[in-house]
Amino acid sequence: MYNPFQILGVSENVTQNELYEAYKEKRALYSDKRFAPGEEGAEAARKLQEIEEAYNAANDILRSDYDIGYRGDLGKAEEYIKDNRLDEAQAILDSDRNRSAKWHYLQAVIFYKKGWISDSLRQVEFAVSMEPDNQTYRETLENLKRKMNANTGHKDSSFYAGDPQNNQGKTYSQGPMNGATARGCSACDCCSSLICADCCCECMGGDLISCC
Repeated sequence: MYNPFQILGVSENVTQNELYEAYKEKRALYSDKRFAPGEEGAEAARKLQEIEEAYNAANDILRSDYDIGYRGDLGKAEEYIKDNRLDEAQAILDSDRNRSAKWHYLQAVIFYKKGWISDSLRQVEFAVSMEPDNQTYRETLENLKRKMNANTGHKDSSFYAGDPQNNQGKTYSQGPMNGATARGCSACDCCSSLICADCCCECMGGDLISCC
């Protein structure tokens, strides 16, 4: 029996994001080989066609399952967004295990309404990568890009800034603090630290900095 999930090397419980990543990895194995001469190139082309068909079939299955189990929730989230009840809409998205293209699009709308333009752009890019033929997603992406290009001097805030639970281990600058113009150690900080360390060494019979 034809099993598109098996061809892509994933389980039938895979999310759409995981399916897309598996699809890209499989394509990468044969993308360059298709230009090889003779049978090797022909075989690679056949494999790419098989992978493409498997991805489309598996994606259709996931979308069908999603429509049955989750469409109502996202529909409710969309209603909340239209009513500007963004926290309630976000709660629905947070509880949804399936990160579909529609999920990323709605997340982009929430981010946009909260003024997090760059985060909104990132989510729309996910939506377009998963459903490249969706005209709404593509037009939204182009509009966001134009908006960002027109406001290059504007400092964009971010949902991820300053929240260690959301930034997935990344560090984001939060701007000047306590009158300082930048974060981190200055040259004066380094020098004073070395002088203190040298004093401690001399007290113990050593000499860290011989010139002073």
